[in-house]
Amino acid sequence: MAYSFFLRGTKDVKKIYISITHGKDLKLIKPTEFKISETRWNKDNKRMKLSEDENKLKNSNPLKIQKQNEVANFNQRFSAFEASFNEYFSKLIESDSLTETKLGEFFNDSASKNTVPTDFADFVDYYCLMNIGIADSTKKVYKRTRNLVSGFNPKLRIQDIDDRFKNDFGDYLDKKKYQRSYIRKSLGNIKDFWKYAKRKKIKVSDDPDYWELTKDFPNLNTTDPDDPYLTWEELEEIRKVQFDTDYLDNARDWLLISCWTAQRVSDLMEFTFEKIITDENNNKFLPITQEKTGSKITIPLFKEVEQILNKRGGNFPRKISHQKYNDYIKLVCERAKITEMVYAPKYRQPIQVNNKTVYRKIIGYFPKHDVITSHVGRRTFVSLFINNVDLDSIRKITGHTREKMVEVYNKLNSLEMAEMTKAKFKNSGYE
Repeated sequence: MAYSFFLRGTKDVKKIYISITHGKDLKLIKPTEFKISETRWNKDNKRMKLSEDENKLKNSNPLKIQKQNEVANFNQRFSAFEASFNEYFSKLIESDSLTETKLGEFFNDSASKNTVPTDFADFVDYYCLMNIGIADSTKKVYKRTRNLVSGFNPKLRIQDIDDRFKNDFGDYLDKKKYQRSYIRKSLGNIKDFWKYAKRKKIKVSDDPDYWELTKDFPNLNTTDPDDPYLTWEELEEIRKVQFDTDYLDNARDWLLISCWTAQRVSDLMEFTFEKIITDENNNKFLPITQEKTGSKITIPLFKEVEQILNKRGGNFPRKISHQKYNDYIKLVCERAKITEMVYAPKYRQPIQVNNKTVYRKIIGYFPKHDVITSHVGRRTFVSLFINNVDLDSIRKITGHTREKMVEVYNKLNSLEMAEMTKAKFKNSGYE
C-alpha cells in the first residue's frame, strides 16, 4: 500500500485529503476530518508547521508559544489519525476483507471514530470499529457492557477506569442482582478496553493491571453449578423418541448433529449438503469457517450424522433461529424424559429489583431438560470423548485455539473421571 496526504480547496484554509493505492486495482481518494491553512502546511513531512510570519517571532513571544502549542496539538491528533488508519488497513489485510467499500468505511464514520475518543461509551464504539476481526456476537457483548457502564455513570471516561471504579461498578451490578460470573465478565471486558486505550497512548491508571476479579467477586455459592451435557444413554433416548410435529423432529436432528460436530448454533445453521466433501475412502467431511473466531476447520461427519442426512434425502435439517432452537431442544429433551434434577444455571428468569421486573441468570435445582441450551452440543462432544481421544484431535474439531479451552468444556465430574480412569487401568490388567 502507498498513501499520501495533500490539500484541496480554493480557500486559504483547505481540507487535507488522502490518496491511497494498493496493487493495480485499488485507488481511493478520501477527505479527512482535518483542515489547515496552506501557509502552515509542511509539504515534506505532511504536518503542520509555523507560518513564516509566526516563525519570525521571538521564542519568548506569547503568541509564538501559543502557535507552537497549536502545532504540537494538531500534529499529535494527525499522527493518531494516521496510526489508526494504518492499523485499520492492516486489519483489513489480515482478515482478507480489503475492498474499496470497506476501506471507505473508515472515512465515512464520524470524526469522533477516526480519532481516539476518551469518553467511555464512544471508546467502546471506536474499539469495535477498529478491531475488524471481532465477531458480531462479541460486539453485542461489548455493547451490552458499554450500556451497563452508561447506566452506572454516563459521563465516565476511559481514564477513570481504576480500583475505585471497579469496586463501585461491581457493587452497582451486585445490587441489580447480576451473577458474580457476569460481573467478572463485564469487568474483564472493561479491562480489554483499558488495555487498548493504553496501546493508543492514552494516559490511564495502572490499577487494572493488578485486578484479581475472581478474588474480588467470588461466587456466592460454595457449590459450583453444572453446565449440563448429554450422556450416551440420553442421546439414545433423544434419537428414539417419536414426535408428531415436524418442528420438534427438525430440532431433535439439529441437536444430535451438534453433539457429533461440536459447533456453535451460529455455525450449525449454516451447514448445507453442498459444502460436504468426500475423500477417496468415501469418508465425508464438512469444511467451515467459524463465525465467532474466523477459524477454518474441517469436521469429520460421523455415521450418526450421515444417518440423519440419509433420513432427510441427503440434506441437513431445516434452518431455524437461535431462539427457536433453544426453545425447541428443551421440549425435545423433555419428551425424551431427560428430567433428572440438576444444580445448574437457568437464563433470563424474571426477578424483582427495586419494584421492577428484570431478567437475570439464576442458579438452583431444575429438571435437566429446562436448562439445556444451544451450547450443550459442544459440551457433550468434549465430555464424551475427552477420556478416549487426545485433546489436540478434539480441538481440531471444536476450533479452540488452546487445549486449555477444550478442558473448560469437559463437564464430567470428578467421580465420573475417576471411574473412567480406573476402567482404563483395569483394561491394562491392573485391578
